[in-house]
Amino acid sequence: MHTMSRLATLALGMTLGVGATAAFAVDAFAAYAPDPVVGTSWHPDGPVNSVLYSGSRVYVGGTFTGGVAALDSTTGALLWNANADGDVRALALSSDGSQLLAGGAFTHVGGVTHRRLASLNPATGAAATTWKASAGGTVRDIVVVGGTAYFGGAFTSQNGISQHGLGALTVTSGKAVAAFTTTTDSKVYALATDGARLYFGGDFTTVNGQARASLASVTLATGTLDAWSPTRACSVCNLYWDLALDGTHLFAASRNAGAVTSVDTSTARRAWTQNANGDAQALTVIGGDLYVGGHFTKIPNPTDKVPGGILAKLAEATGAVDQTFRPKFVTTFPGVWALDASATRLFVGGHFTGAGLTQPSRYPYFAMFGSV
Repeated sequence: MHTMSRLATLALGMTLGVGATAAFAVDAFAAYAPDPVVGTSWHPDGPVNSVLYSGSRVYVGGTFTGGVAALDSTTGALLWNANADGDVRALALSSDGSQLLAGGAFTHVGGVTHRRLASLNPATGAAATTWKASAGGTVRDIVVVGGTAYFGGAFTSQNGISQHGLGALTVTSGKAVAAFTTTTDSKVYALATDGARLYFGGDFTTVNGQARASLASVTLATGTLDAWSPTRACSVCNLYWDLALDGTHLFAASRNAGAVTSVDTSTARRAWTQNANGDAQALTVIGGDLYVGGHFTKIPNPTDKVPGGILAKLAEATGAVDQTFRPKFVTTFPGVWALDASATRLFVGGHFTGAGLTQPSRYPYFAMFGSV
C-alpha cells in the first residue's frame, strides 16, 4: 500500500543523491478537485491495495482479477492486466525503471510459481520466470534503494532465511541480501526511505531484541538499528498502517486518537498529531500537503461536525485539515488503502464501491482526482 512522496522518489537516485535530504517539498499543483475525473474506462472488480505512479503510467495492485494492472495516468485507460493468483499489496520500480517488483499473498504469476514476490515487465506485465524470491507470508510493502529492494510483511522467513517482518534482495536477480539481518517480533506493514535510512512501522514491540513502539529505523550503510524510537501517540496506537517521508519529518498512519502523526526524523519528537473517528491507512505527500485515506468519517473528531469522507487533505507543517477538500465515497469501510500523486492527479485505491460528488457514483475501488 505504501507510496513515497515526490521528494523520497527523487532522493533514491533520480535527481538527488542517495541519502539526500531537503525541506518540505514545494509544488504549485498540489490542489485537487473533490470530484474524480471523468473518462476512466476500466474499473477493477475488487479492492485496490497498492498504487504506484510513474510518469505516463499508474500501476495498481489488489484482489481484483489479475492482481496487477497498468493504466494511463491521465485517462485511466487499461494498458495491461497481469495474472497473479492472489492479493497484491506492494509495488515498487527498480531504480532504472526496467522492473516492477510486486509483493503480496499470491503464489503464482502467469502460471509460474512466485511465492509472494515477483518481478514484472513494466511495459507488458509479464513476470520474469528466472527471477526467484520468496517470503513465508504476505508481503505488505517494498522500497528500492539502488540495487537493493527492502520488503516488509507478515512472515517469519524469507528466501530460506529465518527472519521476521523484514528482508532484502538484489533487484536484478531476486537473491537474498544476507547481510541485512534486521528482524522484528511481529508484522511490518509499511516502509519509507530517504536512501540513507530505512524506516518501518507495524505492530511489533521489539527489533533485534530491543524495545520499539511499532516504529523504528535502520541505517542502511551499516545495517545497524538506530536509537531513534518515537513514543506512541495514544494508548491504542499500537500499529502503523502506512508511512510517508518528506525532508526532516516522517508521517505515520495509525488509529483514532493518533490517526496521523508527524515525527522528527532526528529527535523522534512528534511535531503534531491529528485525530479521527477511525483508522488512517494510507498517506502521500506532495507540495506541502499530506493526503490521508482510511475508514474515518471525521477528521478531526469530534470538531468536524460534517462527515468528511474517507479521504482528507492536511497541511504538512501543522496537521491542519483543509475543510474545502471533501470528496465523497460510497461505503466507508474498509475504506482507502493506497494513495499516490502527481502534479495533475491524485490516485486513490481501496475497498469502496464508488466515488464522486454526484450520483450515480462511479469509480469502484479506484479513482483519480484531477488538479484544480
